[in-house]
Amino acid sequence: MSPKTNFAYYSKYSRKIRRNVKIKRDLFILALMIIPVLNYLVFFVYVNARSIAMAFQMTTSQGTIWTFDNFTRFFREVQIPELDISVAIKNNFLLFIEGTVIGTPLCLLLSYFLYKKIKGYRIFRVIFFLPSIISGVVLVGLYKNIFATNGPVNEILSIIFQRQISIEWMVDDNITMYCILFFCLWSGFGGGMILYTGAMNRIPKDVLEYAKLDGCSSFRELVQIIIPMIWPTLSTQLLFSISGIFVASGPILLFTKGQFKTMTLGYFILEQVEGGSYEYPSAIGLFFTLVSIPIVLITRKIFNSTIEDIQY
Repeated sequence: MSPKTNFAYYSKYSRKIRRNVKIKRDLFILALMIIPVLNYLVFFVYVNARSIAMAFQMTTSQGTIWTFDNFTRFFREVQIPELDISVAIKNNFLLFIEGTVIGTPLCLLLSYFLYKKIKGYRIFRVIFFLPSIISGVVLVGLYKNIFATNGPVNEILSIIFQRQISIEWMVDDNITMYCILFFCLWSGFGGGMILYTGAMNRIPKDVLEYAKLDGCSSFRELVQIIIPMIWPTLSTQLLFSISGIFVASGPILLFTKGQFKTMTLGYFILEQVEGGSYEYPSAIGLFFTLVSIPIVLITRKIFNSTIEDIQY
């Protein structure tokens, strides 16, 4: 075999090997992608499309009909304060205020104190991060025992006021939801503290040293230096909180199962689905999705235009 023929043979053989390798690689990639793609098509595309369709459907004795009655029922029931859906909307706004308006500033302040390593900061770090480590079922059970009729809270109040206190904290229509809000506030510090302290630790020490030499107080350091420099992290957290204003449910299932005026939208939809009703909760979910989209987009635009991202 001449050198020219030999070169042509090996060149053809090499192309064949490369083609086989490419086919095997493509098949391998396809095998890896087929499961997540099917998962996306079934559990996201199909489920959401079916949910949107069910929002405009109603099952009758004659079969399934297309109607707006689910939305009509929703707008009618929202106007009656005693119904679960009205209580759920109110409680969702309370959870939003507790988590965003109250919880976020407190979490940011605690993160700043831990970042500055105040005396005893290790103990405070454990206290506020402990709820994120302990199982939610265990933590809720412990919390309910603390606020039980014969629990430590009533015992302490009895000692303070020198008379027997027997407040039913967890079974009272006027009190129970506020006890749950306090639990959510305390147990919600862990994740935010990790994010905020991590962002603060990325700030160059030189910047804070220059500010200290200029006589910058701790308050000015937090407001004028720390917050602007961790704004991408803070604004992302706030955006997530605002986007979840209508889906926040809290640990209602573990605490009361919606009793004692503690119903939330998330648990209300869960309860409806468990009862075999799909059309009505689909209409509720679709309505609040359409309400949430412009709120999130406008908030995002405001956040992006308020403070420019700082690269360091």
